[in-house]
Amino acid sequence: MKKIPIIIFSVFITLISFSQTVNPIKGLVKTSTEASDFVKGPYLLYPADNTKMLIIWQTLSTNTCAVDWGTDITYLSGSKPTVEYGTAHQHKITLDGLTPGTKYFYRVTTNNADTKTSSFISGAADTATVISFYAYGDTRTYPTTHNAVAKKILDEVNLNPKSQSLIVMSGDLVEKGDTESSWTNEFFLPTYTSIQEMLSKLPYLASMGNHEGQGLLFGKYFPYPMYASGRYYYSFDYGPVHFTVLDQYTTYTVGSAQYTWLVNDLAASSKPWKIILDHEPGWTAYPTSGGHSNNTTVQTLIQPLCIKYGVQFIISGHNHFYSRASVSNVMHITSGGGGAPMYTPADRTNILKMDKSYHFCKLDINKNVLNFTAERSDGTIIETFGYVNSNVNGVIDVKQNKLADSFSAYSKENSIIILNKLNLKGFYTVYDNWGQEIVQKELAEISNKVTLKVHGVYYIRIHAEDSFIVKKVIFGNI
Repeated sequence: MKKIPIIIFSVFITLISFSQTVNPIKGLVKTSTEASDFVKGPYLLYPADNTKMLIIWQTLSTNTCAVDWGTDITYLSGSKPTVEYGTAHQHKITLDGLTPGTKYFYRVTTNNADTKTSSFISGAADTATVISFYAYGDTRTYPTTHNAVAKKILDEVNLNPKSQSLIVMSGDLVEKGDTESSWTNEFFLPTYTSIQEMLSKLPYLASMGNHEGQGLLFGKYFPYPMYASGRYYYSFDYGPVHFTVLDQYTTYTVGSAQYTWLVNDLAASSKPWKIILDHEPGWTAYPTSGGHSNNTTVQTLIQPLCIKYGVQFIISGHNHFYSRASVSNVMHITSGGGGAPMYTPADRTNILKMDKSYHFCKLDINKNVLNFTAERSDGTIIETFGYVNSNVNGVIDVKQNKLADSFSAYSKENSIIILNKLNLKGFYTVYDNWGQEIVQKELAEISNKVTLKVHGVYYIRIHAEDSFIVKKVIFGNI
C-alpha cells in the first residue's frame, strides 16, 4: 500500500475542516473563513395579517437570494427567490398561506452560499383569547446593554415557547436616526448576537421616537405595509388585541389627519383589548432635572379617547426608566429601559410604581385578565399586576350590571340629565364626540344636570362601585 504524500494529505485535511454550505441557487460552496454576506438581518415584521410574515435583510453587495420555510427544518412549505430593491442591497419577502398560531422555520441563502436560519410563530388566530407578547423602548446609545435586555427576552421565550409572538417597541431605536452608521453599529451589528436573534424570532412593531429624526431611515428599515397617509402611524389586530401606533412627530391635534384617523381607528375596532403605542408618555415619573415631563397632548386629547373607546393601556418610552401610572383605569406604562442612558425617576401624580433599571415588559392575556410583568435585565422582577377587563365578550361583570341598572342618562331641553337611582358614590365625566372632556364632577344624589350649548353626540362615563359604565346621549337636533 502506497503512502499518501504528507503535503497532499495536509491539504486534504485543511479543505474538509472548513464548514461548507451549498447554495441551492447556484450550487456554490462557501467556507466559514469568508466574511458574511448579511449586513442586516434577516429580521421579522408583522404585516397585520396572521397568514403572512414579512422578512427583511440587507447584503454586502448585489445578491440573488432564496428563502425556504416550513413547519420543521426540512422547509417543505415553500421556496422563493428574491432580488434586491432600492439602492442599498435590501431584500424583503412576504411569506403567505401560513396557518395562524403555527411555528415555522425559515432559511435565507445568498448566491454566495451564506445562510441564516431562524423561526417564528405566525400571528394569533382572530378568535384567540390567550396570547403573550413583549414590550420595551429606548434601545439607543448602548447596544451592549440592549443586547443584555434582548438575551433576557430570549430566555423568557425559551422558558415559554408559546410567547414567541411579537414585540412592540416605543421608539428611540438608535442615537442618530438620520445617520446610517447609527443603524449599522447600534441596532443591526451582527456581533450583538442576542439582538439579532431576537429580531429574527420576534416580529418587531415599533413607533417613531424623537431620535428617529426625519424618519426616512426608520421607514427604510421598518416598511410596515400598514402606514397611513405616508407617515409613520398605523394599527393592526393580533388575536384579541387591537394595537394603535402613533407618530407623535406628525401632527395629531384635533382636526389633523392623524387625529381623525385615530378616532376612526379606535371607533371601528371591536376587539376587547385595545393598546396604544407611542413614544412620549402622558403620565410618567419625570425627573426633577433632565428627562422629559408629561406630554399634555396625550393628557388632553388621547386620554379622553382611551376612556371613550375602551383603551386599557398606553405603552410609551422617552424617559429612561420604568414607571406605571393609572388614570381613570387607563394604565400609562413608561418602558424606556432598553439601552439608553438611565434617568432617575421621581414620584409624580398618579404614579403607582417606578424603577431605575434596564428592563422589558411581558403581557399575558387570558380572556378577560391581563397579567403584566416588568422584568430587569438581570432577571429580577420590578412588579407584576393583574388587570381585569370587564368589556370582554362573554364575561359577566356583576358590578357593571349593577351600574347599568342604577343609572340612566337622557337629554332634556338644554341639558343632559344623569339619574343616580341608588345614590351611589363616585364621579362622572362628559365627553363630546371628538373625545374632548366637557366636565367632570362628583355624583350628586338622585339627579345630576349638565348644561350644554352645542348639539351633538355626548358620552357620559360614570365611575362607581370600583367599576364604570358609558352612556351615549344625543343632545339636540343633529
